[in-house]
Amino acid sequence: MELRAVVVRDVEAIPCETALTEAVALLRARDHRPLPVCAGGRVVGLRDGRAVAERLMAGDLDTQDLAPLLAHAGDQPVSALTHAVASAYLAAHEHLAARTFNRRYAALRSFARWCKTQGWLHDDPLIGLERRPQPRRGPRALDPEQVEARLRTIHEARDRALFWLIYDGALRCREALTIDVDDVNWAEQCIRIHGKGDRPREMFFSRRVSGYLDAYLKERGEPAHGPLFVTAWRARNPRQADLTAEGYARLSYRQADTLWKRYTPDWDLHQLRHTTITARAAKGYTDVELKRFSGHTSLRSLDVYIAHNREAAKHKAREWERRGHTDP
Repeated sequence: MELRAVVVRDVEAIPCETALTEAVALLRARDHRPLPVCAGGRVVGLRDGRAVAERLMAGDLDTQDLAPLLAHAGDQPVSALTHAVASAYLAAHEHLAARTFNRRYAALRSFARWCKTQGWLHDDPLIGLERRPQPRRGPRALDPEQVEARLRTIHEARDRALFWLIYDGALRCREALTIDVDDVNWAEQCIRIHGKGDRPREMFFSRRVSGYLDAYLKERGEPAHGPLFVTAWRARNPRQADLTAEGYARLSYRQADTLWKRYTPDWDLHQLRHTTITARAAKGYTDVELKRFSGHTSLRSLDVYIAHNREAAKHKAREWERRGHTDP
């Protein structure tokens, strides 16, 4: 197999916009073949590079949040991204809501970390600059009965399988879309999930979801490899690793979100995840069980599902009473 190498160029010759484009391109790459990347005198495989990118960037880097910075300094070299520039950039966004400000701060931090990893930046331009305090909100959970009633109206095999799978396993949409056919263990009714931050876990799906997945794959001719969820039309210029033998590309997040809006224009796709986790908490899942089920990295992140969950508190009180722990 022929190996190519990507050699880091002179830092002074790399515009910020070019650096961002390359960061996003590598993050979205799905080809796991070893691809040497020569950076700072060391060689890193593409698999490692992608893992680093995902850990640093914690998901897909949205260039829209960096658009104001790129408009101001996009044609300047990466080395021009100094503490003064970053400070001025964030100061210009102080008027925004805390949530929007923090999202732009996170995008800038991710980009800066990526540039440091590539050897394009030596100093962290965000030292001493912090996120703004942001009040924690309750979960955006929906009524499970209403959600399931809406899901039952979906008859297209791919969409039905995808959205029931997300709901059944409380998956992030991107986690569902990165599943390959050979990640599914039919005997155990489980799927190997490539979670946020490149952290793997197993998801055990229900018989209902098993039936929907089976029907969808039969409609596709029962493929043995490749992406699980693909587009309805053949791709024009796809990445090879996201291409089936028949020429169909992996379904993207934007496409999945558009499909979901057709069925539920008033609901956010991520609310399926919130609804399922909140429902499991109400049914007596422990903190540790919820952490494993949802793929969260800390118990603290589950507070939002438990603190405002009246049904969970009620369930625990009744369970305590059934065990004979009553007031004297």
